[in-house]
Amino acid sequence: MDVAWPGRREDVLNALKVLAAEPPVLDGAGRDSRWPDLTNAVHWLVDDTPWDLVDPVTSIGTILRDNQESDVIRDVVAAVVAVSERQGSMSSDAAWFSDSGWSEVRRLATKALTCLAR
Repeated sequence: MDVAWPGRREDVLNALKVLAAEPPVLDGAGRDSRWPDLTNAVHWLVDDTPWDLVDPVTSIGTILRDNQESDVIRDVVAAVVAVSERQGSMSSDAAWFSDSGWSEVRRLATKALTCLAR
């Protein structure tokens, strides 16, 4: 099944790649210097979608293809939101990368990326 919003889907895939990757060496100000960076990845996955408030199943056909994709997205969004609640949205990239739940974000993002890239 193709999706109605392939550009949005591409943003989600790019966000998942950032979240799944090994944390980068941070710049002198303690920020992720990749593009997209951590801030944009979180923005594209959480802020640009309703998935922190509405079940991702509602995006089947627009951004997601099926229930399998909505299941893995639900899990990774929950993990990102949990880190955000502990660290705060304005804390440093270093704080996010060193959060106790960051390895779970990476694991779930990798799982989601594999599912969506099939």
